[in-house]
Amino acid sequence: MARRSPVRRGLPSVVVAVLVVALTVAVGGLVALALQRGQGTPVADRSADPVPATTPSPSPSASAAPTAIAAPGAAERFLAAGDDVIWRAIAGSCGTTAPVVERSDDAGETWDDVTPTYRNIAQVRALTPLADTQATAVTDVGSDCEIQALQTFTDGAFWSPYEKVLAQSTYLEGDAVVIDGTALAAPCAEPWGLRASGDTAAFLCGGTAYETTDGQTSRIGDGVVALDIHDGDVVAASVAPDCDGLQLTALSGDGQEIACVDADAAAPTALALTDDAIWLWNADELTSAPR
Repeated sequence: MARRSPVRRGLPSVVVAVLVVALTVAVGGLVALALQRGQGTPVADRSADPVPATTPSPSPSASAAPTAIAAPGAAERFLAAGDDVIWRAIAGSCGTTAPVVERSDDAGETWDDVTPTYRNIAQVRALTPLADTQATAVTDVGSDCEIQALQTFTDGAFWSPYEKVLAQSTYLEGDAVVIDGTALAAPCAEPWGLRASGDTAAFLCGGTAYETTDGQTSRIGDGVVALDIHDGDVVAASVAPDCDGLQLTALSGDGQEIACVDADAAAPTALALTDDAIWLWNADELTSAPR
């Protein structure tokens, strides 16, 4: 009887080889996957993204504050120009600083000191020309600083008090604006620079100009160091960003700029208007500009 070959119960060798290769590839893939999970995926950049720059929303800008100018106190100046005579004064301060009153009849080339010291004048509150040889000064007199209206009819050589004139005068007393004898409250504690013409008066508070007509006060300008009124027109000398000096401006009407003049904006200043000129007394200089 012929022998039968023994039956091979295993897989063919070729199949085994294929399976071994496939298993090796699979195991390698699993190892690689495990490594990726443990060490992070190298393709993806996990570094933190930078914080995006933010531009803050612009806050509403506040409007520019008016230029604050301190009251000159004892250094306050007064200037009054007539046809042929110019009067000027430095206020002084009652009990501490003596005032000065001067007069010129040659357009400011020379000055005569006409301070009524024999009247014990202690402070000037207002100075107004009446005619070429006449002027009125509202003053403090004596150690008790009594307010008097002194008038001269002799080019300032002699001065006399007049009670009736004081009752109709315009001047400052503390925080009160006295216009033709009637007191009005100023919008600040220390007004200065009061000038009047007809039924209109104007004065300064911290560099802000105010106009008063018929008892009504209104704000008309800022950054003002001096002003004057003539025939109802108010002209100011002001600090302005585009003027290296002082800007002369008409505060009444359309606020027209007149001229930028060479001046020291920090020095005591006074203005005087005539029909055709603007006189400026600034520091040690007296100049004029066409009106």
